[in-house]
Amino acid sequence: MRIICVVGPESTGKTTLARELALRLEGVWLPEYAREYLLSPEYEPDDLSMIAEEQWERECSLAKAIPRIAVLDTDLVVIKIWWQERYGQVPACIDERLSRQPRRQYLLTAPDLEWEYDPLRESQHDRVRLFHVYKETLGSLGFGYTVICGRGTERLARAIDAVKAWPSSRTSS
Repeated sequence: MRIICVVGPESTGKTTLARELALRLEGVWLPEYAREYLLSPEYEPDDLSMIAEEQWERECSLAKAIPRIAVLDTDLVVIKIWWQERYGQVPACIDERLSRQPRRQYLLTAPDLEWEYDPLRESQHDRVRLFHVYKETLGSLGFGYTVICGRGTERLARAIDAVKAWPSSRTSS
């Protein structure tokens, strides 16, 4: 199974890109569980723990189905960053799971799209800084990634090119 994971700051086209990639590559799309769980941007550490656990369980269930290609619309990297930003020290279980997750290709979406309001979003004016946090976090975890930028079909084409080039695209762009 080949795993592609789309990560990045809020309102950078992650969900659209992940769905389109899964469709174009005839893969399976795994949505972001937080969108189902949260009703508002008000949450506690216990909520993030529940989201992390369910996201992990869904990813494990998907792996058991053994699709040829899985496209994840987030994973524990996002939870790790989200936790650090909101609460500081990340629970050891998140880092432990990140260290043993199956190998995947990360696509990091650039904050070059217009901000779109969503009641769950909270970082409208902080996307560039968060983009750099993603770069630093992926690098510190030793996960290669490709930055995906552009609009519409250009963005999708760049993502498809990155997927085709992997593993040669495993260094940061």
